[in-house]
Amino acid sequence: MKKNKWLNGLLPMFLINFAIGNVYCWTLVKEHVNAYAGFDRWVLEWCFSLAIFFLGMSAAFGGKIVEKAPKKSAFLTFIFFSTGWLLTALGIHIKNPWIMVLGFGVVQGIGLGFGYITPVKTMMVWFEGKKGLAAGLSIASFGIAGVIANPIIGALLESGLQVYTVFYILAGLYGIALFIASRLLYRPEIIEPAGTVHLKAREVIFHGKFILLWLIIFLNITCGLAMISQEKQVYNIIGISSMAVVVLFCSINAISNVAGRLALASWQDKLKRKHIPYYMMAIFSLAAGFIAALVYRFNNVPKPYIPFLNDEGVQVGMRSLSQEIAIITFISVALIFVVQFFFGVGFGCLPNILHQNYGLHQLSTVHGFSLSAWGIAGLVGNQVSSYIITNYDLTTLFTTIGVLYSIMLVLLVFWARIVKKEKQFA
Repeated sequence: MKKNKWLNGLLPMFLINFAIGNVYCWTLVKEHVNAYAGFDRWVLEWCFSLAIFFLGMSAAFGGKIVEKAPKKSAFLTFIFFSTGWLLTALGIHIKNPWIMVLGFGVVQGIGLGFGYITPVKTMMVWFEGKKGLAAGLSIASFGIAGVIANPIIGALLESGLQVYTVFYILAGLYGIALFIASRLLYRPEIIEPAGTVHLKAREVIFHGKFILLWLIIFLNITCGLAMISQEKQVYNIIGISSMAVVVLFCSINAISNVAGRLALASWQDKLKRKHIPYYMMAIFSLAAGFIAALVYRFNNVPKPYIPFLNDEGVQVGMRSLSQEIAIITFISVALIFVVQFFFGVGFGCLPNILHQNYGLHQLSTVHGFSLSAWGIAGLVGNQVSSYIITNYDLTTLFTTIGVLYSIMLVLLVFWARIVKKEKQFA
């Protein structure tokens, strides 16, 4: 059968991301895991952190495999990811935290890394004229998985099934999708212009320009993971306890993540300087962080009813808790929406920035090394946000996020100056 971009590019790309994108659903299930198995909170937090760490590390060191044999890397994704979910289910079932951490954190994490970078270059080669759209589609599909899976997982958990049974079911479903993808995936031969200079990986990753870009990516991912990993807990803190409502809000913000990946990556194709969306990412995100901090600072809800004061400070009535929660909930969802939208932008626009600066020949390798920032951020973002929520408050959490985005903006300005000196338009 003749190879084509729909059957051998788009479909396997979607199937891979449909499976691996479900790592972000951990925020929905970890309390159910705790209720069944009684694991310590640190075990649950480290499961997610290690999954993201091994994602980044396997992407960094697996880039060369993806470069030479994308079909092989797709099959490795199937092996590691499916095995990881089965081990997770087993660890929960027999109430063994070490097996669960090994499965979800380490084995699944390795599968995540291979799976994440495998389709990106393949899509950019198939859709030669729209590389930004192609990369955006691949990376957006990772986020779409959360939109699809959130209600499915929520329904399974609410149906009365034990949480380990839910993991067994999902392991089978994702395993089938990944196996089919590994059989279908095909990347055509790359035809590059004559005179193309091929940089060695070490010449790229030890250069100041790449190090600055790595730090920018690291800060964006740290903040994004701080939100994703604790989103359900944020809603619980402000008074939202209904599982259906939490799932709805998580799904809304998963959609924002997808929209950011796809919309601005597509816009990149029309831009001469591919990094422009990163300026938007930094400015809007730091604004959202500081606004959220102010909202939580001045809208604390310590009592069932709150005195309603006029301009002179005289009490004229009482405002109900439900009204206060409604206001804060709307603002919370809106601000998390902004942070998640631009969290997606950071991922969706990265491949085209790398392509403009370093070319297509070593894209998977360079992309993989850049995603080591994701791995380190997986250890930092989740743990920091968990510590702040446990020991401080939401004002401190969002103030920290605002400060980190401010630092990111400064680094981005320095990075752009280096690029300008090199006379490149990235």
